Amino acid sequence: MATLGSTAAIAFFSLPSKPKDNGPPINAKSKEEESFVKDFVKKAQGEKK
Repeated sequence: MATLGSTAAIAFFSLPSKPKDNGPPINAKSKEEESFVKDFVKKAQGEKK
């Protein structure tokens, strides 16, 4: 029983965690442009849900 339990625990903890949905990188030329794009994406994702 201990062998099965430890094998299951090792398998469970070695699975990759759920990846974050960061999307493509934002290549903004300024901080203002970057914040505008991030706000726009947040609003678009909020309307989609």
